[in-house]
Amino acid sequence: MNFEAYQGLPSASGGVAPDLVNAPMIRHWCEAMGDANPAYTGPDAVAPPAMLQAWTMGNSGRSEHFDALLRELEAAGYVSVVATDCEQEYLRPLRIGERVLFDAVIESVSGEKRTALGTGRFVTTRMDLRAYDEAAGEKPGEATPLGSHRFRILKFTPANRSDRSARPQGVDRQGADGQGVDGQPPLRPRPVVNRDNAGFWDGVTAGELRFQRCDDCGTARFPWLPGCNGCGSDRWHAEAAAGAGTVYSKVTVHHPVPAAFGKPYAVALVELAEGVRIVANVVGVPPEQVVIGMPVGLGFQRFDEELVLPVFHPAGSDRLPPLRVPVTRTLIVAGAIASRDYQDVHHDAELARAKGAPDIFMNILTTNGLVGRYVTDWTGPHARIESIAIRLGVPAYPGDELQFSGEVARRDGELVELAIRGTNRLGVHVSGTVKVRLQHSDEQKGEHA
Repeated sequence: MNFEAYQGLPSASGGVAPDLVNAPMIRHWCEAMGDANPAYTGPDAVAPPAMLQAWTMGNSGRSEHFDALLRELEAAGYVSVVATDCEQEYLRPLRIGERVLFDAVIESVSGEKRTALGTGRFVTTRMDLRAYDEAAGEKPGEATPLGSHRFRILKFTPANRSDRSARPQGVDRQGADGQGVDGQPPLRPRPVVNRDNAGFWDGVTAGELRFQRCDDCGTARFPWLPGCNGCGSDRWHAEAAAGAGTVYSKVTVHHPVPAAFGKPYAVALVELAEGVRIVANVVGVPPEQVVIGMPVGLGFQRFDEELVLPVFHPAGSDRLPPLRVPVTRTLIVAGAIASRDYQDVHHDAELARAKGAPDIFMNILTTNGLVGRYVTDWTGPHARIESIAIRLGVPAYPGDELQFSGEVARRDGELVELAIRGTNRLGVHVSGTVKVRLQHSDEQKGEHA
């Protein structure tokens, strides 16, 4: 089947949001998310940026082309679906009384990929949005760019239990010359996972950097080994590093730069506070600014659909305070309703179980909304989110708790890039990047949200 033939075709019908931007929908969204940002209330209120997609939900259903693509994927055995990524860019605030227009296309259909869930294909759609002030008498031709929304799902064949330990190797996008094949960008090298180091990679999946500690003499060790270097004992347990470290030594790779890296990059030997050392990239600053003795902090970076690696960034005081959000049934259902996502797996436990989930689970739009809330809780109302890009990990089920953490990854004047992560008892639920422009003035709040 030629799935790629669907690329460039419309993914949604309608093109016009069913409702004007209005205060009741904004209020319902904020109540569901627990978002008390004053920029979203009052006579000059604007809509929460993360609410962008919610305005297009409703009568703007999937196009016949997108439905046909899904039918062909299911006929090929990709019967299950899960949302994986959401990337939104916000060009300006959206105000009450405006009408949203949009154009949506099927941007890409990937080749077959092996994932922890099973073998499948990633389908990416892109929506470009405009808006005009209908309440003020403006016409559709006067609509101005509002932003964009890129959404990615995985249509897959569920893996057998015995297959889930197999790690994808990504060979379908790695040519012999390292340049990639079939027009796809090249991949970074895949890690070699074996019985001796599998616990480390399980930790990465869970958002932890794990090292070993000997049960007999207490010596910490890394890389992972079957025996202790101190006393030779084969008895040990795993511990998660707190994340603080110091650059012990470093090199900058200038030439030849592998195609998957694209430009010079810093590789450091980082000494962790626990006394072990690990080789990793230092990100967030130009490589020439990475120096021996620099304090660094742990982070995790996703490089493609399959690969997440621990990285380090310069440490500092730019850490967001933690946020704990209980995952209740009310939150899951209210978030789905506020985002106009009526898929049964987000409100009907019986049907969710029939589709293989143990219970209802949070939808990606609610997760996106909580990320937006977390950031503006830190910045206050005098800031403007410019983009949110997130990737989902483990699901969020009722009875759990999301614990959000974040840090400043990069500063460029008033523009700040934040690395955000939300974890629960299953591991990392969401990770991503938020770009926010800090503004410290008394301008109209409609210019700051």
